[in-house]
Amino acid sequence: MDVLNPEQFRALGYRAIDMIAQQLADLADGPTRRPVPLDVRHSLEDQPIPETGADPFDLLDRVQNEVLAYPMGNPSPRFFAWVNSTPTPIGILGDLFAAAMSPSAAGGDQAATYVERAALTWVKDMLGFPQEAQGLFVSGGSKANLTCLAVMRHVMSEGKVRADGMASIDAPMIVYTSAHGHSCIEKAISALGIGSKNLRIIPVDSQHRMDVEKLREAIAADRAAGLHPVCVAASAGTTNTGAIDQLDVIADLCEAENMWFHIDGAYGGFGILAEQTEGMYKGMNRADSIAVDPHKWLYIPVECGCAIVRHAEAMRATFSLVPAYLQEDRAEPWFSEYGLQQTRGFRALKVWLSIQHYGLDGYRKMITQDINTAYELRRKLFARSDYEVVTAGPLSVTCFRYVPAGVPEEQLDDLQRQIVAWTNASARAFITTTMIDGKTVVRACHVNFRTTSADLDVLLDTLTEAGQLVLQGAQQA
Repeated sequence: MDVLNPEQFRALGYRAIDMIAQQLADLADGPTRRPVPLDVRHSLEDQPIPETGADPFDLLDRVQNEVLAYPMGNPSPRFFAWVNSTPTPIGILGDLFAAAMSPSAAGGDQAATYVERAALTWVKDMLGFPQEAQGLFVSGGSKANLTCLAVMRHVMSEGKVRADGMASIDAPMIVYTSAHGHSCIEKAISALGIGSKNLRIIPVDSQHRMDVEKLREAIAADRAAGLHPVCVAASAGTTNTGAIDQLDVIADLCEAENMWFHIDGAYGGFGILAEQTEGMYKGMNRADSIAVDPHKWLYIPVECGCAIVRHAEAMRATFSLVPAYLQEDRAEPWFSEYGLQQTRGFRALKVWLSIQHYGLDGYRKMITQDINTAYELRRKLFARSDYEVVTAGPLSVTCFRYVPAGVPEEQLDDLQRQIVAWTNASARAFITTTMIDGKTVVRACHVNFRTTSADLDVLLDTLTEAGQLVLQGAQQA
C-alpha cells in the first residue's frame, strides 16, 4: 500500500494550504454560489468505487475543480441566507490539527480534554453562566437543544424515564415555545418521546417575542386539564427575525411554576457581546440550560454547537454509562458521560484557537459590526422608495419586501420569490425568503465579518435589477 511519507505529505499540505488561501483571497470578488453542473454532479455522486489508488496530487486537482469551485457560499461577504457564518482562518487550521491528532475527545488524560475545558470555561464566561455549569461541544444547535432537553426530561420525571421510559410518568409532559421558535425544538420533543402534540406553540407579540401572557394562560389551562407543564424553551435571538424573548420575565414564571427554563441561543446567544444589546439578555444567566452555536456567531468552522446545563450532576445522571472496558484513566468524569456520544471529535481546538486569536475585544467588535451592517442595510432600504422594511429586530436579521409602485398586493409574494431566485442564480449574492405574518419576505442575516457596505449595494442593486426584469417579463407575456 502506498502510504505518504512525511516529505510527500509536506508537499501535499503546502499545495492544500495554497488552495485554501486562494479560496479565501477570492471571496471578495468571486461568485457567491454557483450551481453544480450536471456533469460535475454525476462525476461526484455516480463514480464507482476505485479498484486501485489514485495519485494524491490528482485528487487535489479534483477537489479544486469539482469541490472548492461549488461551495455553499457562506464564507462570501455577499451570503445573506439562513445563519451560516464565514469561518475564522485560524479555526480552519484548528480543524486541520484536530484531524491530524484524530483523538476521541471522550475524556481522559490527553490535551484534548484540557483544551475543551478551557474553551467551555470561556464560552460560559461570554454568556454570563456560572462556572459550575457543565458544557459539552456537540455537532450544532439541534444536537445542543436535544441534549439540554434530554436533561430536562430526566429531571422533570425525577429520573423515572431513564429506567422505565415515558410510560412511567403520571401525566403527559408539556413543553412551550414561541411561534418563531426553531424547528429543532419540535424535533427534539418528538425524538425524546414527549410528542409533538405536547409542544405548545405560543403566539408572539408585536416585537415577535413570545407573548408571556399567552404563555401564562396556556400553562394554567394545561394544569387545569391534568397535564404536566415541565419546560419553557425560549429564544435568545430567533432565526426568523432575531427577536429576543423576555428572558427575565420567563425565568420568573418558570421559577414560580417549578418548570425548567431552557434557552435556544444557537443564533443569538453570543449577541450578548455586542454594544447594541446591553440589557436585552437580562435573565439568560438564570436558565437551567442553554444551547449555543460557536459555528454561527463565533465564526467557528462547522461543526460546533454547545450545550450548557446549570446542574452538572443532573446532566451526568441523564447520560452517564461507563462499561467495563472504559474503567481506566478516570481521575475525573469524561465528557462522554454528559452526552450521547462516546467517540467525539476534537471540536474544541478550533474554538480554543479562535477565542485566543481574537480575544473578547475582537469578538465584541465583530459581532457589533455585524449588527451595524444590518442597521446600514435598513438605512439603505428606507432610502429606496421601492422597498419596505418588515422587521428590524435587535440583532442582525432584517426582513423586507420589494414593493414597486403599481404591483397589486396579491402578486407581491410571488415577486419576492422570483427576485430571490434570480439573484441567487446570478451568483452575485445569495439570500432567501421567509414568512412573516402570512407574507413572503426577503430575509437578510449578517454573521460575516467580511461584509462591507459595498456588498450591501450589490445585494440591493441585484434584487432591484431582478425585480425590473421579472416585471418586464410579466408585461411582455
